[in-house]
This record gives sequence, structure tokens and C-alpha cells, in this order.
Amino acid sequence: MRWDLAGCLAAYAVPAVLLGVAFVIKVPLLRRAWQDPILRATALLLGIGAVVFASLPPAGLHGINELTGIPNFAGLWVYSLLTVYCGACLWLIITWREPPSAVRRRRTRLVWVTYAVIIVGLWTTFLLGDHHVERVRDLDTYYAATPWMREFVLLYLVAHLVSALVAAGMLWAWFQEVEETWLRRAVIFLQEAYALGLLFDLAKLAAIGARWSGRDWDWLSTYVAPPFAIAEAALVAVAFIAGQAGPLVAERRRLVRTYRRLKPLWQIMLTVSAPAAPATGRVSGAALRLELRRAAINDGLLKLAPHLSGARRERTLRAATAAGHPECVARGIAAAVDILVAVELLHAPRARDRPPPAGLIAPVRGPGTAGPTAPACGPGTAGRTAPAWGPGELESVAHALRFHAAAVDGFRHRTATTEGLPTHV
Repeated sequence: MRWDLAGCLAAYAVPAVLLGVAFVIKVPLLRRAWQDPILRATALLLGIGAVVFASLPPAGLHGINELTGIPNFAGLWVYSLLTVYCGACLWLIITWREPPSAVRRRRTRLVWVTYAVIIVGLWTTFLLGDHHVERVRDLDTYYAATPWMREFVLLYLVAHLVSALVAAGMLWAWFQEVEETWLRRAVIFLQEAYALGLLFDLAKLAAIGARWSGRDWDWLSTYVAPPFAIAEAALVAVAFIAGQAGPLVAERRRLVRTYRRLKPLWQIMLTVSAPAAPATGRVSGAALRLELRRAAINDGLLKLAPHLSGARRERTLRAATAAGHPECVARGIAAAVDILVAVELLHAPRARDRPPPAGLIAPVRGPGTAGPTAPACGPGTAGRTAPAWGPGELESVAHALRFHAAAVDGFRHRTATTEGLPTHV
């Protein structure tokens, strides 16, 4: 018994659903920017692809034939849509890759004129051919030697073959120029998809050629070729989903990671000022939660500002560097020690009556105000003064509190002893 993936409904449902999902993802953008040719080409490609694969199961093909009352009309329906799909592929790649110009307009016009002629040819040859015997699985090979139906089958196969070859060539040239990570991944998926499309065409053409020479290689067309087409469509859908959703997912992961990294510092600030109202409702996304956490931290830093000391931080920075900590880690430890000592001073009896320590730093930036990021580890960073409280430094402080707690606690005790402060309050 042959492995018959082409006869399984789920095999066609998977690419149909993937293409449909990719189409739905594009709909909001399409509604806002209908004039964008890239969006129109993408929507056409994904929408037609979903319809084609929803029609391809044998039961679906038979239903189309029954509905129209014309034997094998489903073949004309699917092959016409597939030809439009091929044209949309080339239109999208040309529009995606090349900037607007007269050359691009001529190329896209040539694509659509060519594929419109092929569709007219499909309808003409189908109407002229003898196709009274319904074939939902092996139409290509069954009618391979029938006048006009032979040309009908070859037209769609050649159109698909040329589309796959041209698209693969353009994608390979484009891949050398692409730098954005998710766009490169999308291009790779498309390259793999069109490579599978070429294998589909070769299997079909080999089976038809065998028919012409009197041999029976129908299994290539019936059993081998369809899985390649199914995998091709699935990869096309994955490519567009990755290109559209990938950057959004990556950005959300970045926001969530930053939100979690700030937790140790945020927990300390909860002892300084009341927490902000939690994010609720439809707007409580990762970006808002991170903004609220940063705002809570900045509110706490504003309250601690009179007790923070630049001299204390520089002294701790030199000690942490001398202890063998890298420059960037030492800066985070120094800032964490400064903050912890300031918290102790804030909660100490009569702390408000004490004069601020020497070397008071500049006022902290308020919530929502951008600041410079923390300096990266590397040569040339030594000896710089501590930066303002920007997002990068907040993360370095939280990192020190989480992964270098012992060092922070030791330097805090040393600082308290040096400044004559109580070690615990």
C-alpha cells in the first residue's frame, strides 16, 4: 500500500489554515494602507493560496464538479487560481525587492499580462478538450495524451515552473542584500518553498513524459508530487507569518525580559514609595507593564535623591573593580550599594534632619524621561563617571542585585562602616 498523503484531508487543511492565518494577520495593515502594492500583493498571494488548498482535497474537487455540473471543472478552477497565485508570487517579490520605478512597473505589468494570457489559454484548451471522465486524483496523467487537455495540463505546469525558477533566482540575489534578521528568515523559507515547488513540477512532468513514451510513472504525479506542493504552501505561509509576526514576538520577548530583570530593583523601591496602580484592561500589555515598573523605580529614586551620593558610588566602583569585577558589573554593584545605603538612610530615625552626604548627584530623571544607557563592557570605559539613571543603568543595578548579591551586601557593610552609618535599620 502506497503512502498516500495526497488523499488525506488534513494534509491540505494545514497549509490552507496557515495561509489563512497569514492572510488574517495582514488584513488590519491592508485596511489602513490599501495603496501599498506590497500589502496588496501579499494579500492576493495568501488569500488565493488558502482558497486553492481548501479546494484541493478529493472530496472538495468532486463537490465543485457536482456544483457546476461540468466534469473536471474543479481542475480548471484550481489551475486558474494557481496561475494567479504564481503571478502574485512574482509580483510580490518584484515589488518587495525593488524600489518604485518605471522599470518595476514594466516588470509587474509584464508578469500580469503573461499570466493573464496563460489563464485565457487554460480556459480555451479546457473548453476545446474532451474531459467527460471525472478524475480528482490523476487528471494530469489520465489526460496526458488527450488533445487540448494535454496542452491544458502543460500550461499550468510550465507557468508554475517558470514562476518557481524566476522567484528562486530573485530571492537568491535578494538574500545577499538582506540584513534584518526576520526578513532574512522569511527569504530563506521562501527559497525552500520554491525549491520544493520545482520538485513538484519535475515529478509531474516526469510522469507525463512517461505516459507519452508508453511507460506508467503515474505514481510520481499521484503520490510523490502533491506532498511537495503541500510543503511549499506551508513554507510560504510560515515565511509571511515569520516576517510579520516575528519582529512583534521578538519585541514582546525583549520587553518581558527587561520587565523581569528589573524586578529586584523594583522590589526595593516598593519599600520607598507606594506601588503604582496595576495595569488592567485591554491596554495592559508588556510595554505598559514595563513602563509602570520603570515609573515605580524612578519614583523611588526621586524620593531617595537627597541620600544618594556620587562620591559613594565612585568609591565603591574603585573597590569593586579592585576586587576583580568587570567594569560594567562594578558600576552596577556601586549603584546598587548607593541605593541600598540611601534606603537605610531614608528609613533611619531623623534621617530627614541629616544633611545630605557629600558628592550629591544630580536630580534623578523622572518617569517617562529617557536617559543614556549604561556603558557596555569593553576597552575605553574605565574612569568614566557614573551616568544618569537611564534604562541601561537600571538594568545593571537590577543585575547586580540578582547575580552579585553577596558582593553588594559586602560593599554595603563596608560603606556603612566607612561613613559611620548603621549597618541595619
